[in-house]
Order: sequence, then structure tokens, then C-alpha cells
Amino acid sequence: MEKDIEIPAVGPTLWKYRLAAKLSQEEFGARLGYEMANYVFCLEIGTRKPSVELLFKIVKALDVKASEFITSMEESL
Repeated sequence: MEKDIEIPAVGPTLWKYRLAAKLSQEEFGARLGYEMANYVFCLEIGTRKPSVELLFKIVKALDVKASEFITSMEESL
């Protein structure tokens, strides 16, 4: 039986980049196509985990490379 692979928390990295971009949760949620900031909040506190597709939408909305975002996630471990 395979064990689940623990994925580094996206939340702290998302929060850091969102603040650097000077975006509120509402503004960032709108860039992702969500009407309410609640989903962004859930991503940032770790109660939701993004799919690979959403992760690419996130980095596009933040105007950063996926590799940069993931490297930042790894460095926060």
C-alpha cells in the first residue's frame, strides 16, 4: 500500500507572493475566477489544496514562474 506523499504547504508561499503583488484576497480570487475571497483564504491557511491546474492559474495570476513558486515552497520547509 502506497503512502500519501506530503506536499509542502502552498498557503504560506501563496500569501507571500500575493502580498508582494499588493493584491487583496478578493482581488486575487477574482483573478482566479472566484467571486469570493473565501477560497483564497482556505488555500492560504491550508484547508484546501490546489490541483495542478489551479497551481498554474495561481502562478499566472501572480506573474511568476511555476519553478520559482515551487522553489519558494521547498525553501519554506
